[in-house]
Amino acid sequence: MGSGDDGLRALRQMGVLVREVTPAEIASGVPGELDVLVLGIRVYETQPQVVAANERILEFARAGGTVVVQYNKYEYPAGGFAPYPVEMGRPAPRVTDHDSPVEILDPSSPVIAGANRITADDFRGWVQERGLYFLREWDEPFRPVLTFQDPGEAPVAGALVAAPVGEGAYVYTGISFFRQFPAGVPGAHRLFANLISLRGSDLR
Repeated sequence: MGSGDDGLRALRQMGVLVREVTPAEIASGVPGELDVLVLGIRVYETQPQVVAANERILEFARAGGTVVVQYNKYEYPAGGFAPYPVEMGRPAPRVTDHDSPVEILDPSSPVIAGANRITADDFRGWVQERGLYFLREWDEPFRPVLTFQDPGEAPVAGALVAAPVGEGAYVYTGISFFRQFPAGVPGAHRLFANLISLRGSDLR
C-alpha cells in the first residue's frame, strides 16, 4: 500500500486471490508464491522501506513476475526506480476531463487485447479525471498503449506504458484507478484485470 486506495477490495471483488505485502517482506525478497505485485499510489513517497528495497521489486520482475506501479510523483523518475529511464517533466502531464477522448495506439497489445478486449466504450462513465503524473518520456522497451486528450490540448501518451523485464513484465500507469474503483466503473476494472494478467512472454 502507498497512501491508500481501493485496489485490494477491487481485486477481491473481481475474484482475485490477493493479500497485502508489507515493506518488510519486500526487503527480504518478494514472496515467491506471488504472480503479480501491485504497488499502491504514491508508494515511493510514503514507504521508505519500499524505496530501499526497490531492487527486490525489479528482481521479482526479472525472475518472471509482473509488477504494476500505480501513479507516483516526482520521486519515481528521480529515484531511478523503473527498470528503464523515465521522465515526468514539471508539471507532470495529466488529463482532467473524465470524458476526454481516448485513442488506442496498439489494439494488438496484450494490455488491450488481453483477458478483456478493451475498446473506447470502456472509457465511458469515468469520474473526476483520467489520471495524473503521467510520464512525459520513457526509454524502450517501454511502449505506450493509449492516449488521452484534454480539450484544446495535445494528446498525452504516458498514461500507461508496459515493458518486458527479464522473464517478467513491468507496468507504470498514472490512470486514476483509485478514483474509478470506488465509483464502480466497469471499464477501469476490466483494464486493471488485463494489467494483472500480463506476463513477460505476452510483451516479448
